[in-house]
Amino acid sequence: MPVISDKLTDGAKVGAGAQLVFYVPALRDSVAHDAIITQARRVVEVDEDTGAFTTPNLDPGPYVCGIRWSSAQPFVEYRIEIPSGAGPFPLWPLIDAGMPPPPPGAPGFVRNSGGVDRMEVAEMSEYSDLPKVPASLYILFD
Repeated sequence: MPVISDKLTDGAKVGAGAQLVFYVPALRDSVAHDAIITQARRVVEVDEDTGAFTTPNLDPGPYVCGIRWSSAQPFVEYRIEIPSGAGPFPLWPLIDAGMPPPPPGAPGFVRNSGGVDRMEVAEMSEYSDLPKVPASLYILFD
């Protein structure tokens, strides 16, 4: 089962008071067809000093990820797709892949013709250390 592990920080690079919540948007069958996945919310605490967090094992598929900086604020929610595999997977590429595309013709945007959710440019020497995000196109250079 996949886990999401990343850092969530403010502009000062601290995660003090931040929380995440994960839940499925609709009742569904588990990937293994051995349980019903409910819309129960799973709150994930963020380390106050480092901003690091790791989710428990999550069933692959559609989720809503909510982020808030303090208990006085509401969660800002993002629709994400939890990939299959053990992970750990970083959170940002999952949020980015679920964002609506900019208007047609916007510079810097790659229109998906099927199968690619995001692109990343990296040096060949860095590629083996990059977290591999499903449906990503990696453009490598020396």
